[in-house]
Amino acid sequence: MSKEKYQISRKSDFIGFTILLHDLQCFDEELSKTIEDADSLTQKMRSTRNVFVSLHNLKDLINRTRVDGGLQFTTDTRRLKRELEFIAHIRNKGVGHLDSALLERAAQWAPELFHENSHTNSSYLAFLSYKSVLESTINSYINEEGEQKIFNTEIDFLYPPNAEQFFNFLSDIIKRSIAWLESALEIIKSEINLHSDEQIKEMGVIAGKTNFNLKIESNFTFSESETKDKLASAIEMMREMGASEEIIALVQKI
Repeated sequence: MSKEKYQISRKSDFIGFTILLHDLQCFDEELSKTIEDADSLTQKMRSTRNVFVSLHNLKDLINRTRVDGGLQFTTDTRRLKRELEFIAHIRNKGVGHLDSALLERAAQWAPELFHENSHTNSSYLAFLSYKSVLESTINSYINEEGEQKIFNTEIDFLYPPNAEQFFNFLSDIIKRSIAWLESALEIIKSEINLHSDEQIKEMGVIAGKTNFNLKIESNFTFSESETKDKLASAIEMMREMGASEEIIALVQKI
């Protein structure tokens, strides 16, 4: 029996989208917190960097997952896919990888990192490092004329208008991603047949046949007679090992 019977592909979509929804909800809450001191500022830089991993994963899932929604859902999907191209640049250059050319630009862009007074405070150095890499990654997303494609200006988080412009953009795309995921999950869930108690035995057998060698397909065969024979053999072995009849009775109810 093929994996289509058990809707494995659709269930995998549900799992991936559920994880991303929870990720983005947590990041949205984290990035909305008030900055109270240097440590909370560094935490915001770290969360900003990490949220791009989840947004990039969302981009990948959108590109490879079929979700049939209405006209508005399709319009929202197309807009989100376009804006996530910027996210892919951030992830590829300064988050999922630390591009050597970008790190050199960060070192040039933030000379304060190497001022002698900066090296008396490790927390301050961490903040400056996050800041320089994030800014360099954002500012390197340029068009043929050398202008930043999204903001039309270089971003410096310590310049309030720049910080407001960037974090408003980020907050908006996170919130729209959350809304999109909530809609997508409702659509996907409506297509999945949830199993009842009567199918627990069958689903347990299929779970036991999971092949974790990702290079080959897993096994989804199920035979009622084969399962009964294996259960009878297991019960006989339990008796030989001295299992109580109460335990055996519980197993027989499966």
